[in-house]
Amino acid sequence: MEKNEMQNSRIENEMQSSGMGKNVNQNSGISRRGEENAPYYLGMTLIYSVCFAFAFYRNYIGITFPLITAATLAVCVLFLRKKRIPWKKSSWLYAAACLLLSISTVLTANIFVIFFNTVGILLLITVFMLRQMYDDRGWKFVHYVGNLLFLYLNMIPELAAPFIHLAHYLKKHGKQERKNKKLKYIMLGVLIGLPMLSMMVALLSSADQIFAKVVGKTWHGLFGQVIFSPNVFLVILLMVLGFFGIYSFLSAVSLDNMPQYGSGMTKKNPLTAITFLSMVAVIYVVFCAIQVTFLFTGGMLLPEGYTYAEYAHQGFFQLLFVCFFNLALVGACMTVFERNRILNLLLLLCCGCTYIMMASSAFRMILYIRTYHLTFLRVLVLWFLAMLAALLAGVVIALFRHGFQLFYYCVGTVAVFYLVFSFMKTDALVAEYNVAQIGEDISYEDLKYLAGLSLDAVPLLSRYNFEHENCRKDEGRYVEEYDYYALEVNWYYDSWEDAQQGCRRCLLNRKFRRVLEDTEGMDIRTFHLSKYLARKVAREYWKP
Repeated sequence: MEKNEMQNSRIENEMQSSGMGKNVNQNSGISRRGEENAPYYLGMTLIYSVCFAFAFYRNYIGITFPLITAATLAVCVLFLRKKRIPWKKSSWLYAAACLLLSISTVLTANIFVIFFNTVGILLLITVFMLRQMYDDRGWKFVHYVGNLLFLYLNMIPELAAPFIHLAHYLKKHGKQERKNKKLKYIMLGVLIGLPMLSMMVALLSSADQIFAKVVGKTWHGLFGQVIFSPNVFLVILLMVLGFFGIYSFLSAVSLDNMPQYGSGMTKKNPLTAITFLSMVAVIYVVFCAIQVTFLFTGGMLLPEGYTYAEYAHQGFFQLLFVCFFNLALVGACMTVFERNRILNLLLLLCCGCTYIMMASSAFRMILYIRTYHLTFLRVLVLWFLAMLAALLAGVVIALFRHGFQLFYYCVGTVAVFYLVFSFMKTDALVAEYNVAQIGEDISYEDLKYLAGLSLDAVPLLSRYNFEHENCRKDEGRYVEEYDYYALEVNWYYDSWEDAQQGCRRCLLNRKFRRVLEDTEGMDIRTFHLSKYLARKVAREYWKP
């Protein structure tokens, strides 16, 4: 830890009570004792809300996504500077990971990846701010997860913080009290007058046609198409979400009420864990011995009546669950029970058996992929197994190295693995593998699966150039002229989709038509690389 971090932590330890963790800087910032900075924070969050609305207005994966991520980090940095909290060098890693995830969102159209990119960015920013604001050296893995949830729950009552802080600030600076009272009365009059004005305009418009043409239409256009239009409502909603989201987060993170977990937590007698782990370890050893004897060696012997694919599919998900359970079990035993040599050996044995189970799971999945090829879920599962293996390595290190920061190891491991998964464009990888393995012999159902993937897979689908087969129009006659440009014949492809089942050419035609429809109207603000590449390929596909 850096020198200034150690100094801050030493000061904190002197000021901490037995049950609560204190903020690094208690005298400024958004807190119950820092309303004097309310104008600064209100102005900063208001500007951020405008940027938030600009970034996400009818656009959730465009080029503005990395920009709003950078803006969020900038707000956090300005907040820390205002509180005079020293910057920790390790915080750059969190900021870099957030920016990389936001860039990945612009490169892929896979909804699964985009969703978890967003979740990952929010979690990384939260951990980054907690590390900056609190002394987290005494927090274990379970404690850190609990504190994250505690912070998010604190954000709910802090939604009222902007009004409270502004009211306290105005009360403290009473020189402008008269002006504030006048403004209050004026605003009250406006709120009362608007409904009355609307009612009078409606009544007078119905009473006189000339008045209705001169005033009524203008009034209706102002309120119906401008003030109360769906577009204005969406912009205001996004600004409200951005404003209260960032303000409540900053206010909650500086409340100085985060539970502190120190040496007061007493660990349990390890004899209980030794007992139930011994029982479980016997079953694990027998299972792993069977895997090594009959699956990995001996010519991959299988039960009678089973194919490799059937055997692989039968036990894979059960093994995956057991692996994940073992990882949680070992971590829980290390947290709850006292350190003991026999307990450590049993935990190490469970870790070794878990590695064999992971290898068995991966081997089964590879057998299944050889027969039925790749899907998004199968790639995700193999990736997840690799990440579990890396996480389990950290658990093994923690068994023999007291004080090992397992939480940070897990955060770093998950971040690195997920960044790799996020950037590898899984849908394109699946399409590339299946097209290379199956080629022109691909079935209608397999092609239908590839066509159902995100826009990342579209450039691979353009390699196919099938002839029409088994497609009907009217009395079984296919009219080639309707196949020139799909955007002009929506009725043909949509109405006769059932009649075209089995025709791979018609399937691709529908796919590339929808690509052009989904990517239409893209501009600088909504630019997305995967959409751009898919649209480019689709336009080439429809060239005569």
